[in-house]
Amino acid sequence: MRKMTAIFFAAVLSISLAACENFLDEPGSNTAPSSESLPSQEISVLEEASSSGQDEEVDRENILVAYFSWADNAILAEDVDAVASPSVIAPGNVQELAGWVQEETGGDLFAIRVTEPYPSDWDECLARANQERGDQARPVLQEQVENLEQYDTVFLGYPNWWYGVPMALLTFLEENDLSGKRVYLFCSHGTGGLSNSVEIITEAIPNATISNNIFDCYEEEASSSQGDIQSWVAELGYTSVPEREEKTAGTQLSVAWGENQVIYSLNDSSAAQSLLEQLPLTVAVEDYSTNEKIFYPPQELDTSDTPIASGGAGTLAYYAPWGDVVMFYGDYNENPSLFELGQIVSGEELVAQMSGSITIAAA
Repeated sequence: MRKMTAIFFAAVLSISLAACENFLDEPGSNTAPSSESLPSQEISVLEEASSSGQDEEVDRENILVAYFSWADNAILAEDVDAVASPSVIAPGNVQELAGWVQEETGGDLFAIRVTEPYPSDWDECLARANQERGDQARPVLQEQVENLEQYDTVFLGYPNWWYGVPMALLTFLEENDLSGKRVYLFCSHGTGGLSNSVEIITEAIPNATISNNIFDCYEEEASSSQGDIQSWVAELGYTSVPEREEKTAGTQLSVAWGENQVIYSLNDSSAAQSLLEQLPLTVAVEDYSTNEKIFYPPQELDTSDTPIASGGAGTLAYYAPWGDVVMFYGDYNENPSLFELGQIVSGEELVAQMSGSITIAAA
């Protein structure tokens, strides 16, 4: 039932997105363009930069996180509509993503800012961006990166503007020689996706090595993408947060209601850590099928390095498509979207009786 429901929703979402189209996108989905959609010369550049960062020694002092964000490049009008133009209210979508990348990598942050700010009105900004695109303009920047030669890795963030990139980003790329540097792209957008942005950037810096592992997310999802983009950075091998490793191994979880208590032992996965960070919780427990109890944590769990759940009664798991934590008291079938968080230690006979409000805490 879970599988059929998830497939149905995915199909509906795919059709809905295909019907939408934006001209000027400001920052949500972690989908890189397929090789079939990219020019052959771009594919060759991207394939040279396979995402094997975890196999290499990373010098975190040599990382630059450069980004362009509308919020850094507009003077807010007194009557600016924060609902209609949320991307221009600090922190902007790309600005926030860049901050999380910097936090994860420990690199240096650089905001690409123009000397002539863009309008804070959406339509006026759109018109100027379109004019600059037509004129192939190169807006003048306020400052340059100091000692660019010290960096060998650059994380480059931007919004999709007019199916491409802000022209100020091209000013930055042309004024800063990234030859020989490893470049990772992250982008926020509307329904236009990455469009031609990767091709445009590749043409601007032909002697840089651009990874084909690209992070992108929809505008509406940017503010809730911290876990996703930091997992992406960790996947590349650039995380500077060693305390995350095996932080939850051996940690026990208590699920209590009334005078009853069930204890689970957590594994050392990122999903278990994500759950642990949200505790304590008091939530409603629900019945699902005839073999599981479920509850919904406030935030989604990071499943980037979490094993698939495979076992019988006593498994604590997370079903990613629905965002629910599952406590199995009977056998279940393996599912690629069902991730293991841990195993029961005591109180297995009580799980089937669980009802009402439960309190989850580290034991």
